[in-house]
Formats: sequence, C-alpha cells, structure tokens
Amino acid sequence: MKNSFFKIGLVVLLAGGTMASCGFLKDLLDPNVQKFNQDYNNYKSELETLDNDLDKALKDIDGFGKAGENTGVVSSPLCGVTIDCTQVSQGILIFNFDGVTPCFSPSRTRSGSVQVELINGTSWAEAGAVMKQTFIDYKVTVLSGGYSIEMNGVKTLKNVNGHDWLGWIQGNVDHTYQSRAFDVQVVFDNGQTAVWNHARTSTISWKPANTDPVISYAHLNYSVNGDTTLNGVPTIDSWGTNRFGDAFTTRYEEEITSNTYCGLWRFSTGRLVHEVAGDDFTLVLGVDQNGNSASTACAYGYEISWNIGNNSNSVVVSY
Repeated sequence: MKNSFFKIGLVVLLAGGTMASCGFLKDLLDPNVQKFNQDYNNYKSELETLDNDLDKALKDIDGFGKAGENTGVVSSPLCGVTIDCTQVSQGILIFNFDGVTPCFSPSRTRSGSVQVELINGTSWAEAGAVMKQTFIDYKVTVLSGGYSIEMNGVKTLKNVNGHDWLGWIQGNVDHTYQSRAFDVQVVFDNGQTAVWNHARTSTISWKPANTDPVISYAHLNYSVNGDTTLNGVPTIDSWGTNRFGDAFTTRYEEEITSNTYCGLWRFSTGRLVHEVAGDDFTLVLGVDQNGNSASTACAYGYEISWNIGNNSNSVVVSY
C-alpha cells in the first residue's frame, strides 16, 4: 500500500489533462495551448514517479529509514540507478541515473542526478520529516512517445504525519504530504524552456467498515488540494511560464477527493480552474447527469466549462 501512495498526484494531473484530452475540446484549443497541457501532465507525472521511487529506496538506507552501514556507491532496487552514499552521515544521498536502461511502461530512460537530503528529522518515516530533492540535469526520455523533459532546480516533500501504519489501519491517522517546488527550470526536447512552480498537499486515509457516514464498506480516501496563495488568490497548485512564454496558474476552488469504493478515477468532489494564454478552463468533479453535485455515493461524471477567446460553453461527461 505504501509504495502506491505518491500516485495520488496522478489524480491531479489526470484532472488537469482531461480538459485537453477530450476530442471536442481539442478542436477548440490552439496548438500552443494543447502543447502546454501535454507539458503540464508530463512534468507532474515524472515528479510523482520519482517521489514513488525515492520512497521505495529510502527505507533501506542508513540514516533515512534503516539501521546499518551504507557507504560508498551502492546498488539500488530502482531501475537504472546507483546511489552515492558517501555523504550519508550528513543526511545526503545522490541518485545517479544511467541514461540507457529502459524503465517503466511506457518505456523511458533517465539520466542526470537527484541529490536527496533529509533537512528535517532523523528518518524519512518520522512525522515532520522533510526531504529536499535537487535536480541536476535530471532528464527523462520517453522512448515510445519521442519526447523528453529535463529539470534543474529544487523540490521539497514533507511527511506531515509520518508512517504510522498501525494508527493508519485503525482509521485514526491520515498520511499527508506537502510538496513544494519553486523556479524549476525545464528544458524540452526541441530546446524550448519553461519555469514551473507548485505547492500542493495530498492525503490518503483508511476508512474501516462502518466508519464513513456515506460508504459503509472499508475503503481508502484520497484528497489533493492547492496549498499556497498567489496575488491574493488562495489554493494555488501550479504557476509559472510555459515554453511559449505564457504565464499560467492552476488553482483549486474545492479539493479533489476520490476513494477505492467508487474507483480512484471516479472523483467524488473537486473544482479545478486552469488559466493560460488568456483562456480559462474549469473542471467540476463528482456531478450528476445535469451537472449538479451528485447526491449518491458514486458520481456520474464531471463537468467541463471553458472560455476560449469569444467561445464559452460547458459539457457533462461520464466517468
């Protein structure tokens, strides 16, 4: 269960990506806006995949989650990675990616390095522990997709509640993570560049049977929300400048939630507003066939509304 936690971030990107993936919207978006939405998804997806990998590896490293000796360069359970542990006594690890080993599905290679530093706490499992990730020419090349994305910059991840698995399965502890990245420099395969920032909080909770007022069966609840204020607007998730020089923001007007009872991709609630290049898109999750908030445990679908130039419209889509 633990290793799949960070995939909660995919809930956010799928919600954002839905607005660009529907055929009727593709006809309305200009090519630059379509490309931005693809970039937005790729960037968030690769960061979440990296978080998941690092979480798997850190529990076996002395000073991060396991007692013992780790020095020098050690092999890694991760694909195409070696770990430089020569600074582990200072709470620093360097993950070096070989750039040639195909990993995951769809197949991709990763090159460059990510320096991981525990800047708060004595173990990544502790409540309040903070992991600092420094991207050093970290590049992901998707072989089947024919595109790449390279990142330089710093991101932090805070383990708010710690890994209290006993309390979690009893249903009285949430597992919450705060993710922050500022001024990450992104380079795309054609040499175009962008600057990305994000601030979000993700939570997973376990609900034993008969402890949820709506769903009687045992299930997992997920939630994601923007977590900063920009220009007086709260719950901002992402902002920056895309590869075309256009400023963008993504914010939440209501946190996104889903659960394993209905299905992780059948969102229960959420309202996401995405603004770029003078256009804005709103995604309302967890609605009935008329676009109203669902009155049943599992919603029918989601409503998309948009203002693109002089074109404003909305549509309800089923999950």
